[in-house]
Amino acid sequence: MVGILYTQVNLIGMVILVAILLNQQNIDNGTGRQRAFIYLNYSIFVVLFVDTGMWLANGTQFPFAIEVNWAISSIYYIFQSFTVFIWYIYISLFLNRKRIRDSKYFFVMCIPVILNTLLVLINTKHNIYFSIDEANIYARSPLFFISILVNMPYIMIPFLDCIRIYRNSENIIEKKDCVLIMKIHVLPFIGIVAQVLLYGVSLIWICTVLSLLFIFINFQNKRISTDPLTQLNNRYQFDICLQNIRRDMAWEGSYSIVFLDVDKFKEINDTYGHIVGDGVLISVAEILRRACEKEEAIVGRYGGDEFYLFCKSGVRDKIIQSITQLVKAYNDADKLGIHLSLSIGTSDFGLDHTSALESIIEKADKAMYANKGK
Repeated sequence: MVGILYTQVNLIGMVILVAILLNQQNIDNGTGRQRAFIYLNYSIFVVLFVDTGMWLANGTQFPFAIEVNWAISSIYYIFQSFTVFIWYIYISLFLNRKRIRDSKYFFVMCIPVILNTLLVLINTKHNIYFSIDEANIYARSPLFFISILVNMPYIMIPFLDCIRIYRNSENIIEKKDCVLIMKIHVLPFIGIVAQVLLYGVSLIWICTVLSLLFIFINFQNKRISTDPLTQLNNRYQFDICLQNIRRDMAWEGSYSIVFLDVDKFKEINDTYGHIVGDGVLISVAEILRRACEKEEAIVGRYGGDEFYLFCKSGVRDKIIQSITQLVKAYNDADKLGIHLSLSIGTSDFGLDHTSALESIIEKADKAMYANKGK
């Protein structure tokens, strides 16, 4: 009965993974993040499939039943290590950890997978992880916990990275990403603790599937609120920010709305074509990202060739100065002679202004257009 129950649970998990995979867009945005997420789904699907085979084969009698049970169980232990390794790669890419792309560091991080595979092979003779008796019954060995310890770096390193980044970073987007990752670690951690302490309970992988579902929902939300061309926040996210300002009465100090507009953008499109025009918008988006990467700011595309920033008033001038410098660097490197320039308008607000945000937005918008004439 227990085997049938967990088979059903695993089947539910596999159905969820298939639904996620069917709704994924295999688009490489240069980070490899989404590709790693897809591979992670595939690997967990295989683990659930093999785990189901373990439950169905355990205790049953058929030709070569013991050999089949040994083989399935060994594959399970090898593949679970490989899966948490992919999990580590995905989270590292999510956090933009450049070290994961370094070949030497990558090789070092492969060591737990290699060590685990060797221990599984040794297990066939010395029963380090598990044993299977003459009745074809699987049993955990006293040293089973070694399999957890070997794979623990893949779980703990990204979690500790999140804590460090959250404490040290001033970038609000990085902080939000770290909170998300810490949340998605909770369910698998609960599954690990339950499976270690309660023999016969198998919750790790269904908990991991639920975490992937949480990530997928977050992807969908980001897709709704992300501008497809520049990959910045879009107009919808701008409205969400305004709603949060109205609702959140814990704001302290003064904040700024900054509007930016590409000067003579229609002329750029007419002269060089829309492909070049799109490239200019992408370059502006990158300039804004770089200008705000060390500040607590929200950056987005308002529509057309207009962009927006939400930031603390104290860092507003610093960000604008950085934008000016980056635009100059862009023009110095530009070989087409586009001569990029941006019109910028700002408006400040605090707690006492939350009831009149529309007028504050209008003020920033008017200031931006006033600067076009200068």
